[in-house]
Amino acid sequence: MQKNKYRVHSNTLLEIAQSRAFTEKDNIDERFDEEGKIKLVSDRVGADLTLSIIKTEDGIAYSVKWDDSEEVFKGWNMAWEEFVWCLGVVNKPIEEAAKKAAEEAKRRAAEEAAEKEAAEQLEEQEGQVEQEDKTVEETTEETTEETTK
Repeated sequence: MQKNKYRVHSNTLLEIAQSRAFTEKDNIDERFDEEGKIKLVSDRVGADLTLSIIKTEDGIAYSVKWDDSEEVFKGWNMAWEEFVWCLGVVNKPIEEAAKKAAEEAKRRAAEEAAEKEAAEQLEEQEGQVEQEDKTVEETTEETTEETTK
């Protein structure tokens, strides 16, 4: 199972945001920081990518902030899609490096298996040569014994 590429800061608020609009009974006003934001999720690689709930003149909206860029969305789905897209861009070099490392490990394992198989074949051939030498030696001894009789 692949580990999430993002960190959830508030499971409860994330579940509410995904399923419905916030209501008064959710009592989220006290959770806003001094900038009027509640961080829901952020990236794990330290690229300063966040998805937050923000207060606007029209009520609550969602903000996707990455470095010095910030986009505000009224609906959850668009904000989540933007966050996931940015997350993919952030993690692409990491994924490519991991894929390259996995391919390299697979190549090395294949080379080691081929070397092991070659060594086993060589041992088998050496064993056959030893067996043939022993057979020739025994045959020579038998011939020598018959000749001396």
